[in-house]
Amino acid sequence: MMAWMHVIDIGHTAVMVPTAGAIAVWLICGRAWKLASCWCLIFAAGLGLVALSKIAFLGWGLHVPSLGFKALSGHAWRTAAVLPVLLFVLLQGAPDRWRERGFAVGVALSIGLGVLLILFRFHTASEVLASLVLGVAAGRVFVRLSATLPAPGANRQTVAMSLLAFFFICSLKPSTINHRLVDVALYFSGRDQPYRWTGGVDACAARQPRALQGASKVGLHSPG
Repeated sequence: MMAWMHVIDIGHTAVMVPTAGAIAVWLICGRAWKLASCWCLIFAAGLGLVALSKIAFLGWGLHVPSLGFKALSGHAWRTAAVLPVLLFVLLQGAPDRWRERGFAVGVALSIGLGVLLILFRFHTASEVLASLVLGVAAGRVFVRLSATLPAPGANRQTVAMSLLAFFFICSLKPSTINHRLVDVALYFSGRDQPYRWTGGVDACAARQPRALQGASKVGLHSPG
């Protein structure tokens, strides 16, 4: 399982957020200012939606029991939004059919990661599927915009340096911001404890003294 965990780690914020940033840098260096701004807005909006879905469950227990849906998967969404766009941008200057194939390969890779999330029970099928659909939709919006806005100029040096930085980041142990989402959810909901990711809303831990809150949060947030 440990080997597969390294694959799942690709979807962490410590990997995908810098990669999304690298895409923005490539576009800016290519003087595609509007396209870079659109990409940043698309990515930020998606991250915000994922965070809000998690906060809604952690703080208020909002979920869909019949579908086993509690919150969007950050791992699945980030991978589905970033990898297809990454390959699409890397193939800048290639024929359109090759760029579309690159996008499709990115989608296939993100689906593979989503399957691992389900197999190892980090997320339910409904959570992963919804996240993948939203992620791919975000990528398609970028592709549509790239067809109407000025294309970036080729800058191979920037691409090479960004890729080196990307591989260096991938070698680091990913971090997570989910514990921060727990803090935000508790602050706004007024609860002492978040709703559990396992066992449903009925398994929400009883209120405990604040001195025990730090320990009680372990394992209560989604892995991604």
